Amino acid sequence: VKDANGESIIGASVLVKGTTNGSITGLDGDFSLRNVKKGDIIVVSYVGYQSQEIAWTGGPLNIVLKEDAEVLDEVVVIGYGAVRKADMAGSVAVLDNKNFKDQPITQVADALQGRVSGVHVENSGVPGGSVKIRIRGANSISKSNDPLYVVDGIVRESGLDGINPEDIRSMQVLKDASSTAIYGSRGSNGVVLITTKSGKAGVREIMFDASVGVSNVYKRYDILGAYDYALALKEVKGIDFSNEEMQSYQNGTAGIDWQDEIFRTGITQNYKLALSNGSEKTQYYISANYMSQEGVVIESKNERYQAKANLSSQLTDWLHITADINASHGLTQQLERDSMIDIPSFRPLLPDMDLKITAGKDNPIWIALNYSPTMTMMAENGNYNTDTYNSIASNPVGILKLQSGETMTNVFNGRVDLRLDIMKGLTFTTTNGVDYYDGKSYSFSSKRVGTKSGMGNNDTYRLMLQSSNNLTYTGSWNDHHLTATAVYEVTSSETRTMGITGNNLLTEGVGWWNVGMASSRDANNGYEQWALMSGVTRVMYNYKDRYMLTGTFRADGSSRFAKKKWGYFPSIAAAWTLSNEDFMKDVSSVQDIKLRASYGIVGSQAISPYATMGLMSATAYNFGTNSNFTGYWANDIATPELT
Repeated sequence: VKDANGESIIGASVLVKGTTNGSITGLDGDFSLRNVKKGDIIVVSYVGYQSQEIAWTGGPLNIVLKEDAEVLDEVVVIGYGAVRKADMAGSVAVLDNKNFKDQPITQVADALQGRVSGVHVENSGVPGGSVKIRIRGANSISKSNDPLYVVDGIVRESGLDGINPEDIRSMQVLKDASSTAIYGSRGSNGVVLITTKSGKAGVREIMFDASVGVSNVYKRYDILGAYDYALALKEVKGIDFSNEEMQSYQNGTAGIDWQDEIFRTGITQNYKLALSNGSEKTQYYISANYMSQEGVVIESKNERYQAKANLSSQLTDWLHITADINASHGLTQQLERDSMIDIPSFRPLLPDMDLKITAGKDNPIWIALNYSPTMTMMAENGNYNTDTYNSIASNPVGILKLQSGETMTNVFNGRVDLRLDIMKGLTFTTTNGVDYYDGKSYSFSSKRVGTKSGMGNNDTYRLMLQSSNNLTYTGSWNDHHLTATAVYEVTSSETRTMGITGNNLLTEGVGWWNVGMASSRDANNGYEQWALMSGVTRVMYNYKDRYMLTGTFRADGSSRFAKKKWGYFPSIAAAWTLSNEDFMKDVSSVQDIKLRASYGIVGSQAISPYATMGLMSATAYNFGTNSNFTGYWANDIATPELT
């Protein structure tokens, strides 16, 4: 395998199409394959070159790979605009949907896992559970380290929830300070830019994809069975089991295999449908998705219903409009309640139970591994038995079945883009969007498992509105290329929360649906609102595709801060493409080499909207009597000078 200049390509991938029979080229570009039949298709690929497919006729092959110019001419979204990949001066990682479209992923975060350098994805493993994405590590000890998510120019406070991976065309991850500084006070943890699909002129596509997957625990723990455990109890604690009991433990007619009780085979179903078509002036894209995922732990399941529609039209020679909506409905049954725990006003309302599968003594899996296999599951009164020998925790199967939780989410995102072509090279685009989230969480605990029963209902409503107005000029003169951008952006967000809990239910028959059945009740609600006003300027200069210079300045005014509301975030980046220099033309082993340096200032506004004000909190007190009186105390220290 050689390139167009006759130089050997080392490390090219050679594969028999449709099989796993493959090889890698050696120092001389040579390779060998076994068990190849005449007519088999040989696929040869290498980074930066166009892949080739050759039918084997029975003799040796001499393959010449051509450079893929599209790799360098690829347009990359960088925030408030796009640029050729070869012209980028900052650090931006690009992930095309070709990298993951054939993979059995159920959520967008799975597409990033292990595919982008400097990006760490930590999945809780629970269907519909939390996902942590960290770009170049964590930046804060006590505040949010989540990156900023921007989908088609609109910031999503709801994160990656409700996005169908099939609808994604590409993802860009802004990593260094120069790239992220354009997002100012929200860019300190990195930025994930997502571009979704739209229709293509003259191309009709109908896509249906159905997949079914099976999940099992990869390896079970090797622990004592009922018979061996009974022997250990007799030896260590002197517990006397009858001969009949020992025989039943030995032949398997008695005893509990706790791993069999809590683990199961999980079934995942994913159905995706997409339709797209278009003329030269108008294009559309419509998609729908249903996903159901069962966890390998009993009573854990996640379902998602999603639909998306995109319409783009060139109304006149100077006016282009794009409308896009995305709606999703999710229903999650699990033990993890991050959606409630993340809301400060709900933390005191959570029932007296721990429903979070994490590393710790309250993890039902950990409890099951330590529970006695010599006991019986149920008591005569219908309650779940507890281990009298080796554990003080509740029955793990009872926890999973009766300490239940459910989360229902409705997410809606919509935007309208108007692009005006004012003159040659000068365009004005106004993007106006909405990010709506409504999450409802329910929890229930039973006396059949714990010491008391309880229930909880919680609701979170959030509405974010954003308007971005972008004026961009692009021009070229001989070897000089200039792109200048000015942006004015305003964002407003409102969050409303409400929750109620009850303890010691008169009857457990209605679960979490009737707080009136509770002997004691507590309620709380909350409200938050913040706004952000921003101005952005950016200039990108390119000379002969060799020297690139990018300068950015952003000013953010945030209502989250009491006095010093404005922050300023400059950045500069320079790059030198050595591979385009005359002295590199004869170096055939190097296709693209670029030296890059950048400097930028980023910030964070990831604090509560009223954190700098020193709010008062209600408390109860008495003067040596049995009567409580309501008072207030300074729960937070005011920090008006925080910037």
